[in-house]
Amino acid sequence: MKNTIQTTLIAAALCLPSLSGAAPGYPQADKPIHFVVGFPAGSTIDNVSRVVVDDIRARTGAQIVVENKPGALGVLGVDTVARAAPDGYTMMPSSSATSSSGPYLSKAFQRYDAMKDFTQVGRVVRFDVVIVTRAAGQHGDARQLVAAAKEKPNSVTSGYGSGTGQVVAAAFSRAAGAEVLAVPYKGQPAAITDLLGGRIDFVAADLGAVLPQIRAKNLNAVALVSSKRSTILPAVPTAQELGMGSLDLTGWIGVAGPGGLAPEAANWWSEQLTATMQQPAIQEKLRAMGMEPDLATGDPLQQFVRSQYDAWGQQIRQAGIQPE
Repeated sequence: MKNTIQTTLIAAALCLPSLSGAAPGYPQADKPIHFVVGFPAGSTIDNVSRVVVDDIRARTGAQIVVENKPGALGVLGVDTVARAAPDGYTMMPSSSATSSSGPYLSKAFQRYDAMKDFTQVGRVVRFDVVIVTRAAGQHGDARQLVAAAKEKPNSVTSGYGSGTGQVVAAAFSRAAGAEVLAVPYKGQPAAITDLLGGRIDFVAADLGAVLPQIRAKNLNAVALVSSKRSTILPAVPTAQELGMGSLDLTGWIGVAGPGGLAPEAANWWSEQLTATMQQPAIQEKLRAMGMEPDLATGDPLQQFVRSQYDAWGQQIRQAGIQPE
């Protein structure tokens, strides 16, 4: 009788679900996963990260804590993850800002290789980068903005709070044949605040970061740095349509961990990202933020990250931007 009871209890225990069916041992129910975001709360990367992480946390019961460590174009957050044990308990959002443009913009980034020093787990969204001006200002469209910049070099100012914004603003100005004074900020929200206040003239921003202000008619979207128009803002011309060459830079956001990430952790995150991104409600929530849901894992993801690194590098070299 005793053996029968023991056998029954063991069988029942084996049938209990682990956190989302991941390999045994990860994640441990009593051990938090630190998801380190190297950008401010309210930034595009932070907002997308929270949508994804909140869903995973709700479905699996895993303890995932989002920690913002903004500054230095995302370097502070990247440093934290790079130094962490590859056990899956310190993760981060990967992005065009940290894995595509960052290595060309910051000397601190150059000690890392996006493919070797980090484990790229999945891409969840792509997004357009848009040039915006203040609706109450004097630059109502791209041609007016460019004309003002050409008339008096360095009189027009652009603000940036991410590597993505810095590169796109410089590439746009170069393609337009204009000299613009670039002003750095700790994050996109701060740059957008100063744009709304009339302290700078334009910002190259992730579409999601400025979409509410565009819809509220506080900001003008004057150009997209893309090869095709946005499905979200179909009336906004591309830089190519404005005669500025073949400018085509895409922003993206995903999830990564330290290099050599434990396979059970990598597999768990890949499974969770797939489960999250398959949900229509999540897709709609991301689209409302100006994001295009676009899941990629495995080899296609690795190829994408490498190709984006090369594409952004080409634009940065052509713009003459030097790492700081």
